[in-house]
Amino acid sequence: MATAAAYLEKHGIRDKLCELTREIAVHQPSNPHEHLDAVLARIRNAGASKTAPCARMEKLVKLRETWAANREEFDAWLRQTPEEALEQDLEIVDPHHHLWDMRELSGFNLFGIMRQQYYMTEELLDDCLGAGHNVTHTVFVQTHSFFSKDADEMMAPLGEVEAIQGISAQFRSGKYGAFRGAAAIVGSADLAKFGAEVEPLLVACKAASPNFRGIRVTTSHDPNLPFNFCPTPGLLLQPKFREGFALLEKHGLVFDAFLFSAQLGDLRDLAVSFPTTTIVLNHLGCPVGGLGNHSGATVYEGKQADILESWKAAMVRIASDCPNVYVKVGGCGFPLFGAGWDKGHKPPGSEEVAQVLGHICLWTIETFGAARCMFEGNFPVDKVSMSYTVLWNAFKRITAELPASDRALLFSGTAKQVYSISTLPSAA
Repeated sequence: MATAAAYLEKHGIRDKLCELTREIAVHQPSNPHEHLDAVLARIRNAGASKTAPCARMEKLVKLRETWAANREEFDAWLRQTPEEALEQDLEIVDPHHHLWDMRELSGFNLFGIMRQQYYMTEELLDDCLGAGHNVTHTVFVQTHSFFSKDADEMMAPLGEVEAIQGISAQFRSGKYGAFRGAAAIVGSADLAKFGAEVEPLLVACKAASPNFRGIRVTTSHDPNLPFNFCPTPGLLLQPKFREGFALLEKHGLVFDAFLFSAQLGDLRDLAVSFPTTTIVLNHLGCPVGGLGNHSGATVYEGKQADILESWKAAMVRIASDCPNVYVKVGGCGFPLFGAGWDKGHKPPGSEEVAQVLGHICLWTIETFGAARCMFEGNFPVDKVSMSYTVLWNAFKRITAELPASDRALLFSGTAKQVYSISTLPSAA
């Protein structure tokens, strides 16, 4: 099979692309969107052949154009609520973000969380550095965006780990200062399907990535919802799933749990059964509809008090019975929580966010203790509701009265400990 370079050379495209690259570097136009349109038009005309590679390039160009238009609209919405970062010296280790290329959705906002359909190095920098907060490290969490098509089904998640390890090398180069994105990586493995057979995948991920720290399996299922991220209920209780889960302690790996609050009993059972495996509960355990009504969860309309009461009861049992469970405090911009910020004419400011989230965040911190809690960004998912600056300002407002030692744990210390970030070369 011919290489990409040979193909470009054969069809006379390579020289034209080089010319366009030089043009961008030299001219640096004042209106980059207009210039980009012109560049994309010239790329379309760069080769006359209508072979399969050209057809794929045309499709990619169209996806880029669609995303560029959607991003401009999205960014304009976010800019309506400008804020300056508070307490800019307070160190933040963001223990939960994604990187993905979902432009194939062509603007379709899947599950209400895919408005930001392209989120890679530049976008992460724009948020983590551009927001004005002192974000020093981040933790990438799986998204199924870069699974390998060259591997079998079981080994496919290795592709995502390899891709993100490569991105982390960009940050380790120092080109972006001391910031270390993806300093820890949480991959994926299909424990329910392959059980203990996934061990070669775990071994390969550890070998390919010094930043690899564990896996997340999306088990979120609520029979009352019209759609679910996981079609199978009770996944955490299945024997085959647990056969695979048992490997995590052997390999010193963390398990990130993404589920809905109706499944917190299953998580408690799992944590009690594997008391020496570290489990990190994502997004406060996702009390669906706990902050307000949502069109995707009509069965819970008007039942916020009952939802939070049941959520608290389950969380108390986990806090008391499962010292191996930690909690990521955040993810509340996820539309299923019901706050409704994603539907507003403009996004909320940090005072409003702090007022809405303060009670559940502080209750969780009091119940589990700061040493078992960590604030999370959950971008770009939570970006459908607010900017990165606003989100972390809200967390700072919520904890303004807490002791400095607790705040240090919540904003960086717990994440460093759980994901072994202090031992990474990038932390030296």
